[in-house]
Amino acid sequence: MKISSVLFVCTGNLCRSPMAEAILRSLLQRAGIDDIRVQSAGTWGVEGEGAAPLAAEVCKERGIDLSGHVARRVSKEMLEASDLIVVMEMDHVHSVEDLSEDVLDRTKLLTHYGKEKDRFQDIADPYGKPKRDYVACFEQIEHHVCCLFVEILGQHDDEAGGGLP
Repeated sequence: MKISSVLFVCTGNLCRSPMAEAILRSLLQRAGIDDIRVQSAGTWGVEGEGAAPLAAEVCKERGIDLSGHVARRVSKEMLEASDLIVVMEMDHVHSVEDLSEDVLDRTKLLTHYGKEKDRFQDIADPYGKPKRDYVACFEQIEHHVCCLFVEILGQHDDEAGGGLP
């Protein structure tokens, strides 16, 4: 199945999931892929909040803009409308399951995309911590989102009749 929509989920929708959303959007845009919807939400998201200032700062330093981000709380409708739900920690899998058991088969930890040894690791929440924690979090998210992007790109190319060399 070709992925046409990705939903990243974290706790507050202030740091991790907005960074993942922005990184994937940037990669897709640079690849000229405009038919994949990318969103983010939080299990405890406070509707209308902006991204955490340090998350926005770390992203901006890397050419990614979070200034327009508006936090949202994840809903059953969002989950069911997404082809792929990517969560930051195992607690988020349980929150997704509480909202809709029907989407568990398309719910993955972000660390699923990457090295086998990382498959079941959580992405630590940097909220309220020093900038170095946001930098480390960004770098970890970026690595795994790039691995996810390669998988999406392969599926996208296969659908287009191309494929990776």
